[in-house]
Amino acid sequence: MKSERSVGIDCLRAISIIWVLLYHFVPGQAFSRGTFGVLLFFIISGYCIAFSAETSQSAWHFYAKRLGRLLPALIVCGLLTTLFKNLMPELVEAGRGVSWFDYAYTLIALPTLNVLHVDYHLPDGAYWSLQIEFQFYLFCFMMMGLGLKQRLLALLCVVTIFRTLTTSTDYATSNDFFPFFIAGMSVAALVRGRSREAIMGIVVAFSLELYHLNFNVKQPSMAIEMYRSLLLWSGTAAAYLAARYDHILLRSLRALAVPLAFIGVISYPLYLLHQDIGTMILQWAQIGLVSKPALLIRAVVLPGFLIGIAWLVYALVERPTIKPLTAFLTHPLAWLRQWQPAAVKSSAAANAGDVMPQDLPIR
Repeated sequence: MKSERSVGIDCLRAISIIWVLLYHFVPGQAFSRGTFGVLLFFIISGYCIAFSAETSQSAWHFYAKRLGRLLPALIVCGLLTTLFKNLMPELVEAGRGVSWFDYAYTLIALPTLNVLHVDYHLPDGAYWSLQIEFQFYLFCFMMMGLGLKQRLLALLCVVTIFRTLTTSTDYATSNDFFPFFIAGMSVAALVRGRSREAIMGIVVAFSLELYHLNFNVKQPSMAIEMYRSLLLWSGTAAAYLAARYDHILLRSLRALAVPLAFIGVISYPLYLLHQDIGTMILQWAQIGLVSKPALLIRAVVLPGFLIGIAWLVYALVERPTIKPLTAFLTHPLAWLRQWQPAAVKSSAAANAGDVMPQDLPIR
C-alpha cells in the first residue's frame, strides 16, 4: 500500500504552490489562473485523505489527525501575518486588515465551519481554501462517525451530485470544488486496486465539472471555463502517475525531484505565509511590475525568502508538534498521564504497592 507521503505527491504539491506564488507575485497572462494551483491541491488532498481515513481508528482519530496536521503551522503563520499587519498597517492593502480577535477566532472558525456564525476576517486572503478543506474533512468525519468509512467515496459522490442539482447556478457555493476531492479519492482507490470504485468516482468528478461548465455555474474566485476542466483531467492523471510511479521519478530525475519534494514538504506553511506578507514586502521595497530586476525579485528572490521562512516554521514548529498534538487530541487523558512528573509516577506506584493492615479486607 502506498503511504500518505510520497516523493511524487510532494513534487505535485511543489508545482501547486509555485503556481500560486507566480500568480500572486508575477504579472502576466501566463500566470493569470492561480486558482488552478489550489485546485491541484484539492486533488492531492482527496488522495491523501483517502489514506488518512483508512488508517484512522475512529472518526475522532481522523479529525484529530487533521487538526494536528493543520493547526501548528496555522497558529504560527496566522500570528506572524497578524503581527506584521498590525505593526505596519500602511503596507496592508485596503480591506485586508485583520484584528487580533480575527486571528484568534480563525483558529476556532475554520475547524468548526464558523458554527457560532460570527463575522470575522481571515488573517490572509489565501486562507479561503482552508474553509473548503475543512468542509471536506468534516464530511468525512461525519460519515465515519456513522460507521460508513468504507463508503466515503460513494457517499461523497452522492452528496455532491445532490448539492449540485439542488443549488441554483446563480448562487456561488463550494459545490464546484468537490469534484477535485472526488478525483483525488478516486486516484487513491485506483492505486489500491479498487478499479470499479475508482472509475465510478472519476466519471462522477468529470461529469460534475462538465455540468458546471455547461450551465455557467458561478464561481467567485475565477470563472469556470474549459481550462479548468482540462486541469481536472490532467491533474487527476498527474496524481495517479505521481503516486504510482514516484520511485521512477526519484531514480530518473533525482536532481529535479529532490528540490521539488522539499518545497512540497513545506508547501503548507509557505501557502499560509505567502500572499499578504509577500505583498507587504513588495510594497515596503517599492518593487515595480515590469522592469527585469523587479520581475527577478518577484519570481525568484521573494519566493526564495518566503521558502526560507516556511522551512523555519516547518522545522521548528510543524514537524516537532504534529505527532504530539495529534496524540493529545486523540487521547487527552492518556497523553497527560504519559507526561506526569517522574516523582508523581513513583509516588503513585509506591502507594499502590504499600498496603497497610487497615486497608486489608475484613474476613
